[in-house]
Amino acid sequence: MYWLMTALAAFLTRLPDRAIERLASGLAIVAFDCLRVRRRTVLHNLALAFPDKSLAERRKCGRMSYYHFFLTAFEFLTSSRVDLAGTVKFVGDEHMRAALAGGQGAYILCMHLGNWEAMGAACSRHFGPSHVLVKTVGTSGLNRFVSEYRERNGFHWVKRQRKGDGLKAIANILAKREVVGFVMDQARPGEPKLPFFGHPAKTNTSFAAILRRYPAAVVPSYVIREGFHRHTEYFLPPIELTFSDDIQADVVKHSVMFNAVVEECVRRSPEQYFWLHNRWK
Repeated sequence: MYWLMTALAAFLTRLPDRAIERLASGLAIVAFDCLRVRRRTVLHNLALAFPDKSLAERRKCGRMSYYHFFLTAFEFLTSSRVDLAGTVKFVGDEHMRAALAGGQGAYILCMHLGNWEAMGAACSRHFGPSHVLVKTVGTSGLNRFVSEYRERNGFHWVKRQRKGDGLKAIANILAKREVVGFVMDQARPGEPKLPFFGHPAKTNTSFAAILRRYPAAVVPSYVIREGFHRHTEYFLPPIELTFSDDIQADVVKHSVMFNAVVEECVRRSPEQYFWLHNRWK
């Protein structure tokens, strides 16, 4: 898989941008309309999130989400010839700078909207090393390829081999006054179902639990694609959190707040969101 991805990346870097965009558009039609890869899941998710939209509108949004997913993959694969971090401009980055000025490091609350790979690379360049908690990607060969490209792009990730590695890494990152990115829109086994787009959705509450142990400002951020290799990253004001003596109640309350922030961001550009993930299992 490693050598296959290397060959694919080499092929794509030789294509003009317009050809890559047409390829992404064609693959989206094939995947969504012909092969119907996870189409039922995508349309189910969109029906829950946007019940007021017609079926035709949801189909168009679903097809476009495939298109943007392929573009994200192709932008990543062609980052050997394009400065991925340089493709991102910022709006509202004063919120991030103010959070880091507090001297405790900062968290970025992020999601699978737009090109999250470009987002991570750009944050590392402008704010210092930004580390994201991510899962292993596919096979060992694919994971090796992705890891090498991320390292080249300045996208730092938290390496976890044993239980507790993630917490230790977060403590060290914040101690160095750096940034921890937490992707909030993926479910974990055994987690509670909390409101997301008005419906109970499996929600990762570990971020809210980690915050109690290692507090720092939480700045929501999302990125929107303006064109191939052209992105705008938006930063929102830090989320105001209050803590009580009831740990579990706080974890649930804050996780609900985080879901609401993710929902707000997704509503701004739903066609660029990763609807293939089933939060409403």
